[in-house]
Amino acid sequence: MFPASGRLPKLNFPIFTGENPKLWQSRTENYFDMYGVDKSVWVRFAVMQFEDAAARWLQSIERKLMSLNSEDFCKLVHDRFRRDQHELLIRQLFHIKQAGSMLEYIEQFSTLVDQLAAYSSSHDPLYFTLRFIDGLRDDIKSVVLVQRPQDLDTTCALASLQEVVGDSSRRWEFQRSDLGS
Repeated sequence: MFPASGRLPKLNFPIFTGENPKLWQSRTENYFDMYGVDKSVWVRFAVMQFEDAAARWLQSIERKLMSLNSEDFCKLVHDRFRRDQHELLIRQLFHIKQAGSMLEYIEQFSTLVDQLAAYSSSHDPLYFTLRFIDGLRDDIKSVVLVQRPQDLDTTCALASLQEVVGDSSRRWEFQRSDLGS
């Protein structure tokens, strides 16, 4: 809730490092709208918050900046950073495998899915479900596949349960082998 005086809380302007250009653009536009910043200064203001790879790229187009409006500038940003990032995310999705706990794998996978959603509004949910299953450890994958889950949430829940059941049965086998010796 905003204070009764009608003033907005002071928010930091979004920093851009070259990652998630679409998210950066929407946050930037929201910031400018919220504070009533005139469109004629959007580009000059935005570039002051470029860091890392984005700042290095900015040096290469510095001469063009004075003649660019916000739409043309955002197009340049997307042309430079969006395509490479989209390809990288797809490659990561093709190669993701469960290496640690189920919770870690779910977090990594969900992050990729959320980032990919910014590039396309239409994804077949079954595609992500099957990709998730393909990345599971073999001892979990076979049990989850038999269940034929239809969505990612159900798949995550089944895989988490199987991890718990598998861990407890391994502990039981370990305890039995100690008793036998």
